[in-house]
Amino acid sequence: MIVVACSAIVFYQCSPSSKKEVDQAQDEVKKDINKDKEEITKNLQALRDDINGRLDKITAKLETAKADSKAQLEEAKENLTRQRDRVEKSLDEIDKASETAWDDIQQRARNTADDAKIEVQRWGEKIDAALKDNP
Repeated sequence: MIVVACSAIVFYQCSPSSKKEVDQAQDEVKKDINKDKEEITKNLQALRDDINGRLDKITAKLETAKADSKAQLEEAKENLTRQRDRVEKSLDEIDKASETAWDDIQQRARNTADDAKIEVQRWGEKIDAALKDNP
């Protein structure tokens, strides 16, 4: 949105100095967007790695789990897999995001990260309990 506004200024004020200012403003916007993309990507990748680690533990314990714990672990595994898929979809959207669509994608990615973190925490206690029930 900012890029579009800056571009409009160029058409109305065609002096060389104002064009230079607009170009500098556009460069700053691009830098800010790239910085935001890197930050959100890093957070989502860390979340994905955490989920993968938990899924690895669950998968290993499922082989020796008791029936009651096994059901809990299967349910947790399904939930965490859904959360990981959402995180990976957000990472893909960020990678493909254009500057004009960035605001919407950024907000969706942040919401996905927040929701997934809450789910991982919520399931974390259940997973820990189920893992402790198994020798």
